[in-house]
Amino acid sequence: MSTGPDLIQGFNMMSMGGMGSMGGSNSSNSTHSANQCKISMLWNWYTIDTCFIARSWRCDTKGKFAGSCIGCFALVVAAQWLNRVSRQFDIELVKRHKMKYLGDQLSKNVLSSDDVTSELSNDQLHQITNESGLMTTIIALQKTLSHTWYFNFCGRRETIEDNALEKSLSCCSAAPSVQIYPSFLDHIVRVGVFVLQWGLSYIIMLLFMYYNGYIIISCIIGAFVGRFLFNYEPLGICGGSNGNSSLVAHDREENDRKCCM
Repeated sequence: MSTGPDLIQGFNMMSMGGMGSMGGSNSSNSTHSANQCKISMLWNWYTIDTCFIARSWRCDTKGKFAGSCIGCFALVVAAQWLNRVSRQFDIELVKRHKMKYLGDQLSKNVLSSDDVTSELSNDQLHQITNESGLMTTIIALQKTLSHTWYFNFCGRRETIEDNALEKSLSCCSAAPSVQIYPSFLDHIVRVGVFVLQWGLSYIIMLLFMYYNGYIIISCIIGAFVGRFLFNYEPLGICGGSNGNSSLVAHDREENDRKCCM
């Protein structure tokens, strides 16, 4: 049986061991908490150790956080660019399909040569009419990505062919009315652009849900800059025989509205 001094010595050793283990646990917890993400469902101004979307997107330095703010700004600008590109691609597609339809009506003698403006020769018109669906999509996409529409700040700068196409389309009122549908390839491209817009819009929404003031302000500035750069276009049409003269720019965007766009 153990004596009194032995019991006291054993108790002291156990106490010291327990305190040591507690100290080690605190040190481990301190290290673990330093690697945790700062996330709040209330408005906050966190910078260091903030995480967004995934744990791998962790800002453990001020430089990384500043880069995240710039990235969020660029993301919203890109979303506005895609919004405009989507509409512009439809505009270019409609032009090409209208010309193909007019050329087809000419070849069937539904329209006479007098009905079509002389801006385009019959050979040019028939060439557009006979172009493949793939070429129509490629040309429309090329004209969209060339960003000639971007320079509307000083008046639209069109090529000679574009100007001739615009004037030739004035004879559409002489042709039988028909609805223009995109080809299968046209639709695939349009759906692809929409999916990109849709994905970006929800990523932006998720970024807002972190309630980080710096990130939200960066997104708002991005929306302002993106809208300013990529949405300068005519508000409407005055005069002429256009049946949609009361249509304004806001109406053209009605079907393009998505979350956070």
